[in-house]
Amino acid sequence: MALLTACSAPVADAPASPAGEPPANPYEEQRREGVEQLLDRWADAVRTNDATALADLVDPAAAPEFLQAQISRADNLSGVPLSDWGYELVDEPETPVPSEVASPLNAADVWAPSVVLRYSIEGTDDVPTRRPVSLLVAERGDRWRIVSDADVAGIDRHTWRGPWDFGPVSTTQVSTAGGTSVVVAHPEQTALAGAIARELPGAIDAVSGFWGEEWRRAAVVFVTGSPEEFAAVVGENAAGANVAAVSMSDKVDPGRPVAGQRVVFGPAASDRLTEFTTRSVLRHELTHVAARSTTVDGSPMWMLEGFADYSGYRDTGASFGQLAPTLSRLVAVGGPPTVLPVDGDFTAGGTRSTLAYEAAWSVAAFVAERFGEDALRSLYERMADGPKSAADVDRVFSEVLGTGTDDVVDQWGSWVATQSR
Repeated sequence: MALLTACSAPVADAPASPAGEPPANPYEEQRREGVEQLLDRWADAVRTNDATALADLVDPAAAPEFLQAQISRADNLSGVPLSDWGYELVDEPETPVPSEVASPLNAADVWAPSVVLRYSIEGTDDVPTRRPVSLLVAERGDRWRIVSDADVAGIDRHTWRGPWDFGPVSTTQVSTAGGTSVVVAHPEQTALAGAIARELPGAIDAVSGFWGEEWRRAAVVFVTGSPEEFAAVVGENAAGANVAAVSMSDKVDPGRPVAGQRVVFGPAASDRLTEFTTRSVLRHELTHVAARSTTVDGSPMWMLEGFADYSGYRDTGASFGQLAPTLSRLVAVGGPPTVLPVDGDFTAGGTRSTLAYEAAWSVAAFVAERFGEDALRSLYERMADGPKSAADVDRVFSEVLGTGTDDVVDQWGSWVATQSR
């Protein structure tokens, strides 16, 4: 029954706001104004699916496949309910374009500005998300055009790619408790996308029934079709395309809505997920979404993943042996667990990772049964507020459950041994 998921993770940091005061240097000001106008025209051409306008914005020296990629992206996006799509210059130190890149263009000026894509999906995103763009632009005859959005040698910036960059997409809109949820998938993922869409209303209600209603209660779900797409969408935090799904977001800014929350299903999900596991994985990831605003990166993974798995499996009626078969077999041979899983166990792969997830779920299930779900939620809120030393974990256990790590682990081990029989 065990199926690997991945915890909520921020995408690689992108500048969160547009450039502020324009530079005092007249040349810099003119260059910035020219490129800002280019970015506005680019965004408008993509939003309106205007192939002619896109062709006019692309530099003559650009590779033919770059223009075709722009046209395909705009066409693929035409069915996605966007409430915003734009490009922004952001304030970052400028890195000169290497001469071996600039010289062959034979342009008056060549610039690799710091740019972000700003977009939001209607009905779900309260605030837009921002993603980095590696842009190369050239000026000819007082007009700027786009040369490429590929990586530029010597500049540490990479363009984020969405599902629409990997082929045609279909969009399913679903009414859920907090508004309209959206599933974006490729035509070949129609069956899984349909199953997810059918599950979404109930999954959101189930998560709210456990976590509470203080979250958006709507979601954007991407279903990817290849390992390359999965890695591009999720970014450097991708846990590997063999995971069933992962949740992602922009970096959390305390006191503000969390931007860019997405549940991303991996390319293997269509073949691996059953009706039961589709439901449990979706609820698991939506739990990460619901709890994201109170979750600090680096918190113990046994708490983050165990809590989400408990929510995902809650009220399913599945037995301990069905949900933790690897742990049950290990207990039968070697006795109950005596330590909590460490973060490295979850990313190790193979049986070690499977065992870590099952053990983490069993910790949460034990706490819920022995101390109550209110105590489990309190434990999560205290454990998930940042990295924890062994002393920190012991203190939180004592303050929330009334007993320290050693006793909690002993009780948990005995409970697991009983459940495994």
